[in-house]
Amino acid sequence: IPAHSCEILCCDWSKYDQHILATGGIDNLIRGWDLRNAARPLFELRGHGYAVRKVKFSPHSASVLASASYDFSTRLWDWKESTEALLILKNHKEFTYGLDFNLHVQNQIADCSWDQTICISQLPDSHKPQ
Repeated sequence: IPAHSCEILCCDWSKYDQHILATGGIDNLIRGWDLRNAARPLFELRGHGYAVRKVKFSPHSASVLASASYDFSTRLWDWKESTEALLILKNHKEFTYGLDFNLHVQNQIADCSWDQTICISQLPDSHKPQ
């Protein structure tokens, strides 16, 4: 699948649909793919100012996805509803390169950075995966 215009840095499978895969790349984009018809992206999310280092589908909602970028931010998206980020977390002073949802607490996300810190964020109820 020719997925991006330059290097792809990450991918993640949907926890709810075996055919959906998200990718993030040096082109600052997040793209979603339905592998039953991969001729063009299922969705494309723009907003990061630098390379997308990590994408992760929520284990709590079929349409929620998070991304970590070298623009020092972590973003939460509802890819079925909007191409705009639901929430932008700016927890770090260096590249943000990892993230994960808490499997046991629906409104909690962790991200990590080259600034040698891990941040645990409580998502507002309005952004909590349903």
